[in-house]
Parts: sequence; C-alpha cells; structure tokens
Amino acid sequence: MSDTDDLDLFGDVSTAEQAEHDKLQAQRRNQAPVDRSPLDYQRRRYLQSHHVPPTELGFETLRNRHPLNFGQIFSAPERQQILDSVSAYVEHQGWTTQRHGAFPTRDIPTNVLSIAHTITSRLEQTLFPRLHEHTGIDIKYWTFRDVFIVGYHEAHQRSLNMHSDGSLASLTLLLNEPCEFDGGGTFFEKFALRIEQVPGDAWIHDGRLDHSGVAITRGKRLVLVAFIDTIGGYTDILRS
Repeated sequence: MSDTDDLDLFGDVSTAEQAEHDKLQAQRRNQAPVDRSPLDYQRRRYLQSHHVPPTELGFETLRNRHPLNFGQIFSAPERQQILDSVSAYVEHQGWTTQRHGAFPTRDIPTNVLSIAHTITSRLEQTLFPRLHEHTGIDIKYWTFRDVFIVGYHEAHQRSLNMHSDGSLASLTLLLNEPCEFDGGGTFFEKFALRIEQVPGDAWIHDGRLDHSGVAITRGKRLVLVAFIDTIGGYTDILRS
C-alpha cells in the first residue's frame, strides 16, 4: 500500500456510519470554506514523513512510529463525571454493538452524553496543538471522525482483535481505575508493545498501526477513543 492510500474506518464503512458522516460533512460545507491546497500538501508530507529524517522535517513525526503519551487530559473528578454520564445513558439506552462494521465494539458515541461538549472541547484544546507538533498539519485542519467510549466487560466484550483504524491519528484514554479490572491494555504489533495506561493519560498513535485491545479477565474497562483526521478526510475515503 502506498503512503497516500486511505483506509476505511475499522476496515468497513456501514450504511449508518456513511449516513452519519455524510451528515457531518454537509454541516461542514455550510461553514467557511477551507483552502485545500495547504491541507493537501501538509497531509501528503505527513504521510511520507517516516522516510525523512526529523532534522530535515523540523519535527518528530507520529507516522508509523511509536505511540506517544500526551499526558493527563482529564483529572480524576472529571473522569468520574464522564463515567457518571455514561452510566446514566446506558441505564436507559444500553450499549451499541454494531456502529463499526468490520470490528464492532461495545460502545456509545460521546455525542449522546450530557457532557459531550465538555469532552470534545477539552480534546480539541489539548490534542490538536500537539498533533500539529508531530504531523506538521495546521491546527485548523484537524477534526474528529468519531469519539466514543468502549465498554470492555468480563461478561460481554473482553477484547478487540488486531486491526487498524484508518484515521491519521487515534486516541485511547483509560477512564476507570486499574483496580476495577485485570488484564487489558493496547498491544501494538509493529513494536511488540503492550501499553497499560494510567487513567486520564492521552495515548496517541498513527491510526494505521495494527493494534488490538488486550483481553480483560475480570471486571470492566472503559476507554475513551477518538479517530482524528483532517477536514474532509472521511468523505474522501468514502468516495475513493
């Protein structure tokens, strides 16, 4: 596969996924137009950046490299607010299991939560500047394809098979305390690396890296996940 080939989110795009993202794209078209020339150049440069020495690029690229820890984004009280919001929603509506076609997860999108705006605003403020540092893509071009919370559970979904996300970048952030589960973590095949997260820490990785959700053997593990890309990226994939 070439450096500029795009991948579908989780391998397949379901009818519901396409409809939702077409809706989001229509909303974005009503916003101020974006000059695509700088974006196309920056995106292409990033996708090829792992072939170029960091001294020549001027930044340490995220492309095809080791996942990075961007540090604490949510404090313990803030994470508890998110967990309380998840519990309140799930009590009445339950978890979804078919939002992602090829690799379905037991999850809920954050846009249905009472604190959805708080979550996305914090992620934008903290992640987009750091992504600019490690990709060379301007802050104004970044957007979220999907932000959701995965609910691993000993009696339901324990793990997630090896896959790639297809986004330019992906976030995983542990919400609950490690004492509430055994096992778990994210495994990156390329580096034979298993990351066991500190709650609240934002781990960012190249969305094309093959990775899996390591099985839990007890309890429950709740993880905030975001697929992050440039404006228009998802529609470009659907129509390619």
